[in-house]
Amino acid sequence: MESERRFFRFKMVLFGMEHVGKTSLVDRYVNDKFEESYISTLGYNVFEKIFETEDLNIALMIYDIGGQERFRDLRRKYAEGADIAFIVYDITKKDSLDMIPEWQKDLVEFTDNVSFIIIGNKKDLEDIREVSFEDGKKISTELGALDFFETSAKSGEGVEEAFGQLALKTYTTRFKE
Repeated sequence: MESERRFFRFKMVLFGMEHVGKTSLVDRYVNDKFEESYISTLGYNVFEKIFETEDLNIALMIYDIGGQERFRDLRRKYAEGADIAFIVYDITKKDSLDMIPEWQKDLVEFTDNVSFIIIGNKKDLEDIREVSFEDGKKISTELGALDFFETSAKSGEGVEEAFGQLALKTYTTRFKE
């Protein structure tokens, strides 16, 4: 007899500076594609994808919100009620890592301190890396992130794993005894 699948839905937000690849990460995860041309997110986009395990379906409602300062009020509005988050930086831009504590502070303020994973994106650009894996891991630990991943939205490396781990860890922390 087949076991009954349980269904959960989590609201997810992505925070990080503009140009770190938030939209590209979501596009790779949801549509398995990557666009070479850059188009800045103006406002927000919403996506949904179901993460499946043997006995669970976890729908991620993903809110990709522009990283520009002018969208701060919009981030506050759409982050409300979020269950989980990614804070994303670009491994080729040290300043994007340096801003992670500010993004985490906004996340705490806007969401009542939801769980998050830190993502170092653009791993395919290893030859121009400015942020070591160790530095990304260190800030992740210091800020109490659930986990840390380096990803490449371009190649897809680590993307599925990062979204999947976030979904599973959120489920585990909320619903498992």
